[in-house]
Amino acid sequence: MSQRYPLHIALFLASVVTTTVAGAELVTGHFLIYGDEGLDWQGILKGLPFSFAFLSFLTVHEFGHYFTALYHRVRCSLPYFLPVFIPLPLMNIGSFGAVIRIREVPESRRKYFDIGVAGPLAGFVVALGMLLYGFMSLPDVATTVLDIHPDYLPRFGGVPTNAELAGDPNAVTIGNSLLFEAVKWAFSGDMNMPPDAELMHYPFIFGGFLGLFFTALNLLPIGQLDGGHVVYGLWGARRAGVIARVTVLALLLIGGVGVFSREALLAPTTDPLWQWIPWVIASRGLYLGFLFVTLRQLFPMWELSRQVALVGAIIAVQSLCSLAFPEIEPNLLWLLYAFLAVRVIKVDHPIALDDTPLSLAQKVTGYVAIAIFVLCFSPMPIMLP
Repeated sequence: MSQRYPLHIALFLASVVTTTVAGAELVTGHFLIYGDEGLDWQGILKGLPFSFAFLSFLTVHEFGHYFTALYHRVRCSLPYFLPVFIPLPLMNIGSFGAVIRIREVPESRRKYFDIGVAGPLAGFVVALGMLLYGFMSLPDVATTVLDIHPDYLPRFGGVPTNAELAGDPNAVTIGNSLLFEAVKWAFSGDMNMPPDAELMHYPFIFGGFLGLFFTALNLLPIGQLDGGHVVYGLWGARRAGVIARVTVLALLLIGGVGVFSREALLAPTTDPLWQWIPWVIASRGLYLGFLFVTLRQLFPMWELSRQVALVGAIIAVQSLCSLAFPEIEPNLLWLLYAFLAVRVIKVDHPIALDDTPLSLAQKVTGYVAIAIFVLCFSPMPIMLP
């Protein structure tokens, strides 16, 4: 089995560098390129715990796929790590993840299932372990938070509470998956617990959160994502296709809530009317066009009238959600993921030559994977005030 060892090693080492720098920016509150103080070597080294936490998750996840593929004698590549560094004052994480290439089609439904489910299960164990360790080993909250936000001292007289940070334009909160919130609640009695908006500065907590989030992304039951392999193994190609389409519709629905809210439509009313009306028409027209194109890809055999009716139904539900929850804003992540699902990932799972149903043990494992997806999925992984 030929492998491009220099390329794999170079990408991994590049990911170590980018995740270390990203971790340093998160832990210190200073940016490598922007800011008055910047980062020196001592500051950069503070990013190593985050790099270790995040890359440990990615490595274990991908090698879960890799070794399972080897066990089933399915040719595949070593993991390709995807380093990235954005030289802007943003919340960098240093990586787009990692992937392996399956170089031959698994011959059976059972092999598809085993290879697909192994990565998320292995990575989930690491992510949960990192998250628990992060909460169990919290450093002194005053020292950690006030070193990053010295302005809190004159503003709040110390480390602020969640209530004091509510509405702060700079407060960014991570989480809201069932499992993340449950773990956070379990440690909520700790007097050393930082406010929610500061949790991203704790490398093992943030690394564990990212592990849970990436696990949920991979377990989305679409096409050849890991979750697509799981539902195909459990219920076959036809039902897996239905589940995948329902999932994409759910992503479109979640991602677009707020586009047609009253607040969004009336926000620019301070502008002259002749500027405001074209802006509303163009922006909402672009969104409607995106919905229509995506749904045509999702249901190519439907008549045009049914596709248009579905667009209208989605807009109606999103508008009702906006009335009930006016604080919810559009989430571009899920809109982008829905588009990638129909254009790149593809919705339908390929059919294996051997369609033998899963064993009882595999079915139980599949249901465990679905439960993990439900526990790890975050409708709003990054929450702005």
